[in-house]
Amino acid sequence: MDDGTLPHDAGDPGRVMVLSHTHPSVSKGGAEIASYTLFEGLRAIGVDALFVAACVERDRARLRLNSGAERIILAEPLMYDDFYHISAPSVLAQLRRLVAAERPTLLNFHHFMNFGLNTLRALGSGGTRLVVTLHEFLAICYHHGQMVTHPARHLCEAASANACSTCFPTRSPEQFGMRQRFALDALDKAIGFVSPSNFLAGRFAAWGLPRDRIAVIENGLRGIHAPSAVPSDALSTGADARDRRWVFGFFGQINPFKGVDVILKAAALVERSPDLADKVLIRIHGNLIGQTPEFVAQFRQAVAEYGCLEYAGPYENTAVGRLMSDCDYVLMPSTWWENSPVVIQEAYVVGRPLLCTGIGGMAEKVKDGVSGLHFRLGDPADLLRAIRTGAGAEMHAKLRAGVPRVTDSRQMAEEYVKAYGAFLRGAQEAPQAVPRVA
Repeated sequence: MDDGTLPHDAGDPGRVMVLSHTHPSVSKGGAEIASYTLFEGLRAIGVDALFVAACVERDRARLRLNSGAERIILAEPLMYDDFYHISAPSVLAQLRRLVAAERPTLLNFHHFMNFGLNTLRALGSGGTRLVVTLHEFLAICYHHGQMVTHPARHLCEAASANACSTCFPTRSPEQFGMRQRFALDALDKAIGFVSPSNFLAGRFAAWGLPRDRIAVIENGLRGIHAPSAVPSDALSTGADARDRRWVFGFFGQINPFKGVDVILKAAALVERSPDLADKVLIRIHGNLIGQTPEFVAQFRQAVAEYGCLEYAGPYENTAVGRLMSDCDYVLMPSTWWENSPVVIQEAYVVGRPLLCTGIGGMAEKVKDGVSGLHFRLGDPADLLRAIRTGAGAEMHAKLRAGVPRVTDSRQMAEEYVKAYGAFLRGAQEAPQAVPRVA
């Protein structure tokens, strides 16, 4: 721990165990990055924090623990039920031993994958104080937690037993009803919940979680050591001089939910637009591994055919700031709701506005006409409109000036400490509801 101090308006929460479904050295998804950022932030402000990650045997060679305050729980994927999210008995046994040895005040789960909802229910029923951070809709939606229908991939507004069974006809409505009851029963053992967006909190409240037990706290970004204003060098890109093309950069996984197919269709429209064809460059950063041969062929053909489209290949997360700084805008055409995508914060920290689908967490985090531009879901023609609107010095300067500050790990930790205090006080005052921390 460094010599940081706890926020003056929050008491010491005691020893906090932050749990992630995997370690960020193994997988760099949003939940594992957010949980590790919180762990670092808690340690920085003086909280006695431990980080516990689930790990499967095949990933142990890639695992890299960075401190003596990190622990591993071995998961057994072959014994994991991914419908009801029930883990092997050994997972609960390991966690019980760890809790008995470390004696934390509370456990903050950042996912129940690998640990299992059964583990949360058992620990909570035994008196362990649990806080659950919600990162996506996996408890609600069997379709990878995306709230997108299967197989049509239309946005789903609300889950129900009948609707879910329509998506997955091999499962009955009764099974989906039982799945929801089991998940709600397990989560009810938590003394409180944290959501990185109001959008996600609202969806879980509509599903059945008590809204007054959900705190909304923005995820912090690792590597920021002070409240982040837009760096001055990030504002001086030469864009206003327009001695080059306007660059719109995509960063992330290239999969069906990220909307890269929308980009390809929009690129075709750019090519047919005389006012944009030589003025715009769409640069895609990401990995094509794991995509269908049909999509890879379509992708490569579009890159070869359209002069406005460039594939920059996969990238290391440590290089994302530099790569985003080489763009004028960051492009986010996701076709699912998203919640609090780290891409938005990464863009903001280098002073880049975004063009994004105007739904869900994207619409909440990117203010249309202030820090970016929205376009309609899955609509390449409307994306073309947004590109045309953004490709001008006056609009770019306006949106760049509207880029907000980014939460760092310490700020994130300070907000969590306040929430922990409210949740613990609420648990002591049961059966009253835990107070909401906004």
